[in-house]
Formats: sequence, C-alpha cells, structure tokens
Amino acid sequence: MRSRLGRTLLAVSAAIGFGLVAVGFWYFNQSPLPPGSPELTGYVHGRVVYPIVFTSRGSTASLRAAADHGETFVYPGQPLWQAEQGRLRMLLPSGEVSELTWEKPLPDGSTLIDVMSPSVSPDGQKIIFAGRKAAPDPGHFRLYEIQIDGTGLRQLTGGPNDPGCTAVPPMRYDETGEAVLSDTKRKRIDYDDVDPTYAPGGHIVFASSRTPDLGRDHARRSTTLWIMKEDGSDKKPLSANRNNDRWPWIASNGYVIFSLWSRNREVISRDLTTIEPYTDGADTATLPTDAWLGAHVEPNGDFFGSVLKTKEPVWRARGLDNGNYVFMTASANGEDSTSIMTVVQAKAGSISNSPSSLAKESVLPTTSDSVLVFGPSHDKNGNALQLATPGPYPDHQIILAAASAREDGTWDEASYGIYLADADWSAGSTAESISLRKVFDDPRLVDSEPVAVTPRKIKYNFQALEVGDGSQTVRFANGETFAGPTAEVHNSAVSFAGNQDAPGQKATSSDAPIFNPVPKDLIETIRVYGSYRDRFDLPDEPRTHGGFELLIETPVKNDDFRFRIPPGAPTVLAGFDSEGHVASWQSEAQNDSGERATFYAFAGDHYSGARPGFTHFCTGCHTGHSGTPTLRMSPR
Repeated sequence: MRSRLGRTLLAVSAAIGFGLVAVGFWYFNQSPLPPGSPELTGYVHGRVVYPIVFTSRGSTASLRAAADHGETFVYPGQPLWQAEQGRLRMLLPSGEVSELTWEKPLPDGSTLIDVMSPSVSPDGQKIIFAGRKAAPDPGHFRLYEIQIDGTGLRQLTGGPNDPGCTAVPPMRYDETGEAVLSDTKRKRIDYDDVDPTYAPGGHIVFASSRTPDLGRDHARRSTTLWIMKEDGSDKKPLSANRNNDRWPWIASNGYVIFSLWSRNREVISRDLTTIEPYTDGADTATLPTDAWLGAHVEPNGDFFGSVLKTKEPVWRARGLDNGNYVFMTASANGEDSTSIMTVVQAKAGSISNSPSSLAKESVLPTTSDSVLVFGPSHDKNGNALQLATPGPYPDHQIILAAASAREDGTWDEASYGIYLADADWSAGSTAESISLRKVFDDPRLVDSEPVAVTPRKIKYNFQALEVGDGSQTVRFANGETFAGPTAEVHNSAVSFAGNQDAPGQKATSSDAPIFNPVPKDLIETIRVYGSYRDRFDLPDEPRTHGGFELLIETPVKNDDFRFRIPPGAPTVLAGFDSEGHVASWQSEAQNDSGERATFYAFAGDHYSGARPGFTHFCTGCHTGHSGTPTLRMSPR
C-alpha cells in the first residue's frame, strides 16, 4: 500500500502542471499554419504569441454540462449539445483567423455544420474535436481530426466499421414514428461522441453515449468515458456513470482528469441494514447526491478517485503551472443550473463536500481554508461578467471565454469572446488586476472552448493498457455464478487517513480534521450493489428501467479486502459492521453548533466500473472518497 500510495502522490502532484515544453520561433517556423480568412480579421482584438484553437457556435451549448432531457424514441434519437451551426477556428500569431472546418469537404464530400470540444495533440501538430453533419446524415456528433496546417480533415468514429452502441439504444422508430428499426441500425446511429483528448501511447479518450441509459428518476442520456486507438479502433469503456462524465483532459503524468455528475439515487435505509433506491418522501439515513465533481482515472481504468470535491460544480477542469486547477462553475448546482457562469481556481485535492456518506441530519463543520479563488465578477466598465471554458496558456496565463452584460443587465449569448488573463489570482481579483483582455470576438456567434496550440510533455508509466480477460468464476450473493472475463478490485488500507492535509479539511472550530476516516476494524464486510442500466430492447416496452440488487459480499481482514467482478452493471460499495449495519462514525471536528457530523461507509458519490483482466485499486472508505488526498510536491 505504501509503495502504491507513494506512486499516487507523485503521479497526482505531477498531474497539476500544464507541462508545456519551451517553445520558440523555430516551432512555428517549422509548423506551417493555415491561411487566415480576411472577413474574420476585423474580429481580432489582440495579438497572441501561440495559436489558439476555439469554436464559434450559434448557442452556449458548449457551456452546458448535463445532457439534454428527453427520451426521444423516434429517429434520429435525442440530440445532445447541438447548436444551429458551429465552426472550428484558429487565431494565429499574425493577427489572422483561419476557418478550419466551415464548408471544408471531408474525403467523402460531406461537410460539418457544427463542432465542439477541440483538443490539441501533445506534439502540437493535430487537433481532435467533435463534429456533426447535416441531413441526410442522422446528425449525431462523431470524432474528427485535422492537422494544424488545416489539411488532413478526417473522420475517426462512426464509420462503416464502427459498431456504435454496446446495447440497443432508445431510438427505435423511423421518421414516421411507426416502423421499428433494426437493432443494428439503431446501434450505429443513436449515440454521440464528444470531448475527445489525446492520451498516452497513441490513444484517444472521449465521452460518449454508446452505453445506452437514461438514468434513474430522469431521462437524460448517460455519457461515460471511452478510450480507443488514434485510428479509431479498439474502443473500450473507461468509466461507468449512469449520468454524465464530461470533458476529459490528460494531465502531464498521463492521468485522465474529468467532470463527473454525481447524481446517484441510492441511499442508506433508515435502519442502516441496506442500500436502496431513493423515493421522494422516504425516511432514509442519507439523501441522494446531485453534484459535479472533478475526478481522475488512469487510462487503463485503474485508480479512480476525486481531484476536486466541492459544493460548487466542477466543470471542465484543467491544470495550471501554478499548481492549481482552473474550472468553470455556477452559483447554482444541479442538472438545470442556469446561473451566472464564472471561472475559479482551486488546489488539487480540495474537498468541502461528501454527500453520500453524510447523515441526512448532519451539518459539516465549517472549514477555515479558502478552497476556491473566484475570477472577477465585473468587467473594467463595471458590467456583470460571465467566464467559462478556461484552460492553460503559456507564460503563466489562462485562456477562457468571457461575456459582459449590457448596461441594462441583460445578456446576449453571442457576446462571448476569447480572452487571455494572468494566472495569478487572489480573493477579490478584478478584471484589471488579472489583466483580462479580449483577443477575438465574432459578434454573431458564441466563441468559447479555446485551447493553446503548443506541444506538451506527458509521461505515462502505469500498467499496460492491453491485458487478458481475467476469466474466473464468480459467485453472486443470490447464489448464481458467472464464468468469464472478470476484474479484480482490492484495497489494502480501508481505514487509511487519506485526507489529512487536503485543502478544506481543517475545521474553523479546531485543528481537528473534518473528513476523518473510518475507525480501524469497524468494517467487517464490503457489499457491492449493482445499479443496472435501462434497457430498450423489449418489443412492447420502449424503456425498461434498470433494477438494483446486492451482487457480492466480501470480508475485510486486516484492513484489506479483495474480490472479482464481471463487467456490466455500474456498482456502488458500502462497508458493514459486525451487526450487519452500514458502519458509521463521527467527525473529530465540531460544527458551529458544537455537534459532530455522522459519516457512513458508503461510496455512493459515484458509480464504479471494472475492466476485465485488470486490477482496480479502491481508494478506501474515508469520507471524502478522494484519490488525491494531499499533494506534498511542487508541480512540474
């Protein structure tokens, strides 16, 4: 455990840094850039040293985290994050702007009408993004790639050899709403691939709705992380959310950093004897979760945990050279947050929330740490300011989208433009103090999702991405058995104090920690529950809601447990004591009323998955469920 933990602390501390290679004139001199479009020059407001790739779209769809609501059983299926039009552009150091995709033909002669979520390859030579075509194409997002000189535009997913969904998706009828489509056709049409990013070893990580599910108690298409080879082959799932995983980004150590919608509907029963789906008005020991977390996972699916766990939503987190993460957020959380968007910085491992493990009646002690540092709320003219889609830019700067309100306080979506800002923020920073400056703004479209076109160093030294299938026989709690591909899940330090130095851990009332771990030897067994995905394959029932059941119970001995599980259902874990109750304990720190918070050994802030043939390390039953508990080393 110590060697594993040591490696993790090294890895995650390295993950924060942007890891930009020193770049000089030689790089751009040897890397031709595409010609500019004269009609866009008038929208340039400032020169840049390094090119910037960004999107210009007809709406703020790129700023929305949750999938659009709706079942939509009719062809072509529920649209996700679409805008009427979207263009991939590049702001050049010359002061020109290139149109990379608009009216540019693909090899088959088709063109893209909408794009989103670009990413630049580690060598700074390629751009990958999500795009969609006009009718007669079904119009779902697929992944595309283009060279930074504007050549080589090609499609990576959704081709004739792409099987599409892992199971039959919601779309079942044709345009008339009467004829049922074949399973094969539905699988190849009804999904979206978005948010791609280049990963170590010639791979690409992206978010996709290929694993069909509409989640519990709502109808929003689930998106999970996937990984594939750069040529689009060998696609494998990387996460197991029943809600939305979004915006993966590869840190300088190879970890995948992403946003996870923690909307688990499972809770602890009032008598503490089981985990069960929540129903409105039920008397339960805990409440269901609804928060967006900053999470991490290795590209092989191992060592899943949290990076930023705050009460504010963590959307599109990116690491900075100053050791912080920068992300967009809003003053209201939840699935329909439409509040003012802003950008904040936080230290890795920051934790101020633990919804699934906190007793319903408990109140967390107040922290003495300033976990978040917010960007400015007003521009230099005193008008309200919205900030979004931030990312690192060379020379200790941040690149982002920003929009100012009109003098009457109303907003125009198209006022979003591309801005640069200094990365050194403090509480109460203003637009002037961080040198917020506009570099491009097309007044007709929403300009956002900027990415610096520069090479980066990424180091990856974890277990191989390709292994055997781990075939074993597993006996389930109901007595049934499974023989086939399995994964091993283990933890060798269940009661490890993983958050003792995490930002947000220190209580105002005392030096005692807020998120103390489960006492040693309190947990006697681990129970693994399956939260099954929805099904859409019954001839007379468009949607069959996923069930919930106990899958496995395994003993904890000497603070260690180990079990094997087949792939399939997303799972949640809970620790039970010798009396068969979910283990509980209290915080060392007291809240403002002099009371201690009650915690439960329930890892219900997320759904877990497991890849066959791999060993998956569980990060413990400490209340924060944090995989990055403390950072003792400076970022690169």
